[in-house]
Amino acid sequence: MPSPAPTLPPPAPFSTARLRPGVAATAYVDDACRALRLRWDPDGSPPGTVVAPIMFHSVRHPNDMLHDSVTISTDDLQVITDRARALGFQTITSEELAGFLEENRRIPARSMIWIVDDRRPGTVEQYLLPQVEANDWTLTLGWIIADTRPDLWAWMERLNATGRLDVQSHGYWHTYIVPETPDETVRQEIVDPIPILKEHFGQRPIAFVWPGGNFTEHSVEVARQAGYRLGFTAFSRGPLLFNWIPLGEGEAAVGDPVMVLPRFWSTAAAVNLDQAASVAEESEAFAHESYPAEAAWYRASCGGELPLPPWETSTVPGQASASHS
Repeated sequence: MPSPAPTLPPPAPFSTARLRPGVAATAYVDDACRALRLRWDPDGSPPGTVVAPIMFHSVRHPNDMLHDSVTISTDDLQVITDRARALGFQTITSEELAGFLEENRRIPARSMIWIVDDRRPGTVEQYLLPQVEANDWTLTLGWIIADTRPDLWAWMERLNATGRLDVQSHGYWHTYIVPETPDETVRQEIVDPIPILKEHFGQRPIAFVWPGGNFTEHSVEVARQAGYRLGFTAFSRGPLLFNWIPLGEGEAAVGDPVMVLPRFWSTAAAVNLDQAASVAEESEAFAHESYPAEAAWYRASCGGELPLPPWETSTVPGQASASHS
């Protein structure tokens, strides 16, 4: 049944000073009653659960570095890994992230998704998979379809057999999508990779990694129509919480936050993991403070009662039970 029409505005959402100017956290669950039910679902992820998406490109030995904006050294990679472990981060897949964002399904309290853009099987096998296997993690790939040779498909299928990879789409030709891009090109980039990736990896992609980070309102609509549940830009805006995605003005204008998700760059990932952990702590503390107001608003506006918060062992004053509405 639909929730009753709320008569009062819901309590103010979580906010933090850790986002850069021009970046605003955006909610995407339209039904405020449903958002609160999911937020406090005892079977879901508790408030304070955070996700740090990290974008990787090239990894090289320190004595063979490229001086660009996307290459990190093997030493840098080890720093990221060590910092993630020290802070308690674990990786999740695209499917797990989609479940968390859509329905607050349970994931590790400090989660990250490592996404490797472009066709980089050498980087994956030589540098990233060893870290992933040593820590019992997974690795998400944004794979480009065109010009994939038979031997490259075989290589990728062999790596996929490790069970560590989560292969998603990064376009057909890796064409940057701008307002002037013809519709047929947009659809080729977004739709055509789906059956090909399914053929080679046994499951259809649910995440689209925008080539070059570029997208348009139309292309987001096409991706949704094609069945994608997630989209990733190349903007470093901040970490993700349930129903809370930090966006810049351009992403917010699209009106579908889950299809224009931000990603941290590997060149600053260790610092960004610290930021994500701090946001997680702040949002958990905010949840402790805001639960009474949220429970009261839910009772008055939605009917029924919110479940007790995970840190409570007795009935909250004025709340008859911890049952779901």
